[in-house]
Amino acid sequence: MEIEKIRETSWKIQLKKLNECIEITSVEISGEVRIIKLALINNDNIVKVEMKKEEFFNFLSLISAFKDVVIGEESLIIDEDMDLIEDEQPEIQEEVPIISNELLEIQHDTIEKNTDSNDSEELNPEEWDPW
Repeated sequence: MEIEKIRETSWKIQLKKLNECIEITSVEISGEVRIIKLALINNDNIVKVEMKKEEFFNFLSLISAFKDVVIGEESLIIDEDMDLIEDEQPEIQEEVPIISNELLEIQHDTIEKNTDSNDSEELNPEEWDPW
């Protein structure tokens, strides 16, 4: 038997008038959001809507499309401002690391030692070639 854990997260958004607000609630059951609740509150009048996750995504896409209708050409002005901000970024100077001579000498010595040991252990192609 498995116990289902239910977790609700609510945001209450206060509008300009003190007696008006929007309340958004997500209901999570066993780690998965399944229900989204919206409430419009004006004085004692409350309108509540409950949607499944898929219905909420459809609603969200409608709101996004409506936002594009409302904003219209203003979004082009905002995009131009964003381009100006991106162009004014300061140049980044890269630091080049300095390699010490000792490190190079150590690597050189190591390579010579490895070369010497490889000469004595050289493989005969006839011994390892399977063809």
